[in-house]
Amino acid sequence: MFLKTGSPFASALTLTLVLFASLLASGIPNARAMDVLATGDVQIRATAPGMTATGGYLTIHNHSDEDDRLVGVVADFAVKAEIHSMVHENGVMKMRALPDGIEIPAGGMVKLAPGGLHLMLMGLKQTLQAGQMLEVELIFASGRTLRLPAHVKRPGEISIGDGESDGHDQSHNHSHSNSGS
Repeated sequence: MFLKTGSPFASALTLTLVLFASLLASGIPNARAMDVLATGDVQIRATAPGMTATGGYLTIHNHSDEDDRLVGVVADFAVKAEIHSMVHENGVMKMRALPDGIEIPAGGMVKLAPGGLHLMLMGLKQTLQAGQMLEVELIFASGRTLRLPAHVKRPGEISIGDGESDGHDQSHNHSHSNSGS
């Protein structure tokens, strides 16, 4: 079936396509983010009853020709969500919030994995059990946002990108230090 030029249906279809194309070009954050930012699965460490904090892990690829920066995270199952790093100082592993976020270089990727950069989810509203599916929203300096499914997994099941094991035990002390960066 071919449409006749000038028919009401052809005109409506053309108008719809033009509007859709202009919306994409105008910078709808989620539509554009899908073209330039790609992620692996978000994986969240399962918690034992009474635990109030856990980590989230994923890989972020920036396929654009401009640097971007992960500046925020929102998770409705946690009172507070931050971007953190683990650093080794004087023989002690310390966790620090990264209030300026994490740079995602143009054409590059950043891995958020146990023992390094990660999402810190605090004030959990429930015990997180392996097998649950939750949702996390990542916010970027460019204005892009990604709303992603998040899989709750046992620590030994967490594998980011290259299949590396978690290597992070549940008894890890997630005390927070905001002194310095």
